[in-house]
Amino acid sequence: MLDDFVYILVKDNEWEDMVVYLTKEDAIGASKMWPKYRVEIFGKENGVGVGYSPTYDYYKNGEYVQSG
Repeated sequence: MLDDFVYILVKDNEWEDMVVYLTKEDAIGASKMWPKYRVEIFGKENGVGVGYSPTYDYYKNGEYVQSG
């Protein structure tokens, strides 16, 4: 079963450098591996799983950063 979130490692805003992670643990691990980049968090659209929208929160160097 998929999580309610997907996580995208954003490196230099290049599509070919973006990596999608399906678990929080993998996302945190990636943010530690690439500490100068952020791993953006996307949540299910309206909580029903139709699509994913940005939460504007992210992980950087293993730390959760809340934007609001």
